[in-house]
Amino acid sequence: MRDARQENIDSFYWKTGKCCAGCDWWRSLNTRAGECTRSRPTGRDRFGMLGITGSSLKVGAGHVMTPRDHQCGDFKDEFDWSALPLPYLARIGYKRPSPDPQP
Repeated sequence: MRDARQENIDSFYWKTGKCCAGCDWWRSLNTRAGECTRSRPTGRDRFGMLGITGSSLKVGAGHVMTPRDHQCGDFKDEFDWSALPLPYLARIGYKRPSPDPQP
């Protein structure tokens, strides 16, 4: 079963819609921020997405850090939500996606 932190992130995603919290590329560091594994920018650029303009920490190259509500054009959600237990899906506010209409 998924842990309380993941449940918080999943609930946020289903309440908010397309955002980092529900993206397959995003790996949470906590319930509010994480790293986008889609790219690996230089150290200086990593904290920019969080609005950090200065830090006493030395930051090496790595993934972009983003808040959970960030939205970008690379969003991807291919996770099979329907495989999770129904009580969990009810708690997080899961809504089954409607099928795309046939042309």
